[in-house]
Amino acid sequence: MRKIILIAIVLAIGNSLNAQKKSKKEAVDLMAEDTCECIAKKKLKASDSTEEKEMALGLCLITSFNEHKGKSKYYKNKSLNDIEEIGQDVGEMMATMCADDFLSIFSSEELVDIIDDDEDDINGFANSKENDLSIEVELVSMNNDAISYINAKDDFDKNHIFLITEEFEGYDLLKKSNFGKSFNITFKEIELFDLSEKQYITKKVITKIEAL
Repeated sequence: MRKIILIAIVLAIGNSLNAQKKSKKEAVDLMAEDTCECIAKKKLKASDSTEEKEMALGLCLITSFNEHKGKSKYYKNKSLNDIEEIGQDVGEMMATMCADDFLSIFSSEELVDIIDDDEDDINGFANSKENDLSIEVELVSMNNDAISYINAKDDFDKNHIFLITEEFEGYDLLKKSNFGKSFNITFKEIELFDLSEKQYITKKVITKIEAL
């Protein structure tokens, strides 16, 4: 009996690990397929209000995300706070998977508004990138607390702390074997409330790292 139980546990663990082996693209494919089918079942029309369409699309996406996020290591720690990023990933796949059905529910005016909003977002993103700063530093250490961060020092031995709040270009360079090596770090500055100082303090958030 104990042997049977052990076998059952091993199989359950194996299934759990396999369930999280899907790549980001495979998870996106599943969510896009679900959302396409869900929207089709809603039988939305171009004459329906924009709010109705957005609500239906959002509910379809959230339902699929909750069902499939545990199947991928990339999405398993994501939450509804990341729904904008998830929606962009899934939306791009839907454009190839069910473009005709999806676009048919939007009027030409709504499509123009969507494109204009997207261009505004892109321009805003580009402008924010222009405000990023960069510095050459030596990587000293990395810490994984509630918010991960890295320690580095510049040519004048001044210490710098860079917060890690999102995935960025070159993040795979952050490993112990690179401690003591020089890198160019691109970062942005944000204001965060410091409880010990009882005031807002400027913090550096890393957006890119390049080997020198």
